Amino acid sequence: MDSINDDAKGVGYAPGRGAEHAKDLLAGYRGILQCDGYGAYKTLAAASEGITLAFCWSHVRRQFVELARGKTAPVAAETLQRIAALYAEVRGKPPDIRRAARQERSRPLVEELFAWLTAQLARLPGSSPTAEAIRYALNHREGLVRILDDGRIELDTNTVERAIRPLCLSRKNALFASGDDGGARWTAVASLVETCKLNGVDPQRYLADVLTRLVNGWPNSRIDDLMPWRWAANEQG
Repeated sequence: MDSINDDAKGVGYAPGRGAEHAKDLLAGYRGILQCDGYGAYKTLAAASEGITLAFCWSHVRRQFVELARGKTAPVAAETLQRIAALYAEVRGKPPDIRRAARQERSRPLVEELFAWLTAQLARLPGSSPTAEAIRYALNHREGLVRILDDGRIELDTNTVERAIRPLCLSRKNALFASGDDGGARWTAVASLVETCKLNGVDPQRYLADVLTRLVNGWPNSRIDDLMPWRWAANEQG
């Protein structure tokens, strides 16, 4: 899951994946929510006037990768080629430049892709794996095409998925770590570590320094000064 602005509460722990947890985490949020096709996000957006969903092209692509791997699904193979063409875009540029490039170059590719997928779906058996993959793309079309009109939106959520990979790799080890209380504590630590990375701060140096300051009586009234972005600025200053 990814979001455009800073109105959300931030990362938090929840004992499940239901829509009620996403609703609590993102209470008061207004803006773009970029995510996969998990139903909880759709439920959240439907109940909120301020949240607009943008879906992930990488998740669409994954639906076709296994099908194309056996070289017996030409529709899947061509779909991957068409999606790959979208990724030849301007990266790391300001939103207005990305939007202009997408309007000129990506819009025709996206429109042709969806028209082609619709035509292929009509030719395939309804229960075939390729048909199911196509329906996933078509059912999420509205959120997928939002990249064309908003240069802030990424093509996919891969950046976020890379950030949470350490958590996913260790989740079995943490399965019985003090229950919900342990989950909440681990979430707080993981959030600090990832925030350090986003701000170019070495997490080990940061945590060692901050814990030392806290033990030595750092005033609670100045706790905001220990946030990773403020800590980094003080270090550079």
